[in-house]
Amino acid sequence: MSPDEAIFRAHFASPAFQDGLDRGRWGLYESSETWPHVILWVPADQAVLAAGRLYLRFDLERYPQQAPTACPWDIEHNTALPRDKWPKHSGSQPNPITQVFGSSWSPVALYAPCDRVAMRGHDVWAQQHPDLWWQPRFSLVVYLDFVHGILNRQKYALA
Repeated sequence: MSPDEAIFRAHFASPAFQDGLDRGRWGLYESSETWPHVILWVPADQAVLAAGRLYLRFDLERYPQQAPTACPWDIEHNTALPRDKWPKHSGSQPNPITQVFGSSWSPVALYAPCDRVAMRGHDVWAQQHPDLWWQPRFSLVVYLDFVHGILNRQKYALA
């Protein structure tokens, strides 16, 4: 087992991660993925995502020294979720759902201060969102809590 996988497993066993599992805020999808990929799910308000659950395929290479990145995942076809099936906001005003899952962003990553792909070129987020800007001391709970808040319209707005 690699050091980054060992750290992930320790984080997975932590009280914070287990509390999220117990409360149904996220879960592990049992799949044949091999490290550094892990598929987790997050429940979603059905007004945002009809399926009520978003699967995310995480790339945890060099975790936690390097930020994770995640792609909405189609578990049935074992491929990236088509963009037309990503979470959506039905209103006309921009909001966190359209920011994070908007069609103008990458088809393989979330537009989030804790996502490795999105962090590139968004250094201002380090000051605007210090609680989300990935730090090696973070665990995946930071990312999952962010996504849960967005999908359930509870918090977060990105500048």
